[in-house]
This record gives sequence, C-alpha cells and structure tokens, in this order.
Amino acid sequence: MNIALISDYLDTYEGRDKFLRTLSYAAKLASGFPSSDDTADKFKSFGSKMSGARVILRLLDDIPNIHHAMSYGWGQQEPDWFIRTIELIKIAVDTFYGPVEHICWAGENKLIPIDVDKWGNATVWFWIGSLYLSLIKTLRKYKLLKKQEMSFSKTGLDPRFNKAKLRHQQNNELLICLRLMLDLSYAVSYLPAGTLWGGKFSAWQVGALGTISSLIGIYQALSKRIAQKNS
Repeated sequence: MNIALISDYLDTYEGRDKFLRTLSYAAKLASGFPSSDDTADKFKSFGSKMSGARVILRLLDDIPNIHHAMSYGWGQQEPDWFIRTIELIKIAVDTFYGPVEHICWAGENKLIPIDVDKWGNATVWFWIGSLYLSLIKTLRKYKLLKKQEMSFSKTGLDPRFNKAKLRHQQNNELLICLRLMLDLSYAVSYLPAGTLWGGKFSAWQVGALGTISSLIGIYQALSKRIAQKNS
C-alpha cells in the first residue's frame, strides 16, 4: 500500500467520506482520554466539525440516490428474491432518509423553524433502518455463498469454481456484517433515553465502535483497489 493508492482513493467522494468518518470517530474516542477538560473539548469540537463536513457532503446525495433507484428499477437483474426485496425497501428508506436529514440540518443551522429534536430522532431512525436492512442483505449474501460452497463440495468441483475466491468473498461479507453491527450498536445509542439503549454510550465508547468500523471500511476499500490494480 503506497501514498499513490491513498491519494487516488482520496480523490473520490467515497474516499474522502470514509477518512472524514474515521477522523470524526477517532476524535470522539480521544476525547475520553484527555490530559485536561480543555483538550477533551477540543477533540469533541474537531470530531463534530468532521461529522458536520460529512453531513454537508450528503446534501448532494439525493440525485445519485434517485439515479441508483431508477437504475435498479424493480431489481429484475437480481436473481435472489430476498435480496431484491430488501434492496427495494432499502432504496425507499434511503430516498426518504436524505431529505429528512437535510431538513434537520437546515433546522440546526436555523435556516427553517422546525422541532430539531423530532427531526433529529427521525433521522436516526432512518439511519438505523438503513443499517439494519444492509445487515440483513449481507447476511443473506453470506448464506448464499456458503450454500454455493456446500453445493460444489457435494457435486464435485466445477472447472469454474475458485475456492480461494469464494472464501475471500465470504470473509468480505463477514467483515461487512461486523462493520454494520458496530454501526448499529452506536446508532441506537443516539436515540432518546429509554428507547432501547439510547443515550447509554459515552462519547468515547461511540468513538471506539465508530473508529473500528471506519478502519474496517477503509481496509476493505483499499484492499479492493489493490486487487483490481493487480488483476
């Protein structure tokens, strides 16, 4: 892994978002182990600014989301009915998630008069819903890969069967599952106290979970780019 690879990745929207995400959660984590209260406040402020930068970038996500929805259509190209159904529901959730978050952002910045707490809670619920659907879809993909492996084991190796490639795909789906479960665990903590485990996590605990999840995401993204470059 070299600086050229990271530089190319940072030239993409996904790359900048993932690195901003990592910095945001790493700052939250660092705020739990400060040398002084002033240092803790600085880490929290830095983390908040990085998170805010991501929200501003997402103001431009609506058109790509609509394009994705139109391109996917009813998902006829997806052979598995379960994944197709989950993806269609997720597309619907994400289509509403963006505008709700935009309205909340506008309210927080006093651009429009709204109940920011209510819109903030709605944003978190859409976030949780999107993560949950992604997790279910990924678990299904992993199950299908395991089923494929068992099928090849019973019937004998197909000439097209690449066991190492299949194992790599399985491991990749497992890492995605781990990342999504970490994201879900701290996303719920943003809910109001009394709702599941809302409000139970401290800033550094959220930071720890988010940092691990973010590093997994960066590792997967860069590994994929390396594999594509070497293929």
